[in-house]
Amino acid sequence: MDGSAVNKLPEGLRLEQDGTMHGTLKHGLRIGDTVHKDFVMHEALAEDMFAAESDATAERPMSFRAALIARQLVRIGTFEGPFSLAMLGKLKAADMNRLVRAQLELDKAGEA
Repeated sequence: MDGSAVNKLPEGLRLEQDGTMHGTLKHGLRIGDTVHKDFVMHEALAEDMFAAESDATAERPMSFRAALIARQLVRIGTFEGPFSLAMLGKLKAADMNRLVRAQLELDKAGEA
């Protein structure tokens, strides 16, 4: 198998030299009158996981994953957080799936 196929990121995601994942949401997140689409996410640290547990227990995997993503997001558009479960709950499924995919790719990159 060609090694380039193994390391290929899904369309719309790119891993930067500093280890952050950059991407674009299809529909975006409305904050005030602005719809924000471009996002930056950092790799999850243990402290992010601990903090996410205070928002949603690991027994609620979707909520926990969203709470962890809220901690990992550096920015969406010009909004630099903090992000909350309520904010992420306003995303369309396609956009939440894009953030989950970015999170999974960051996990893979951190294991390399």
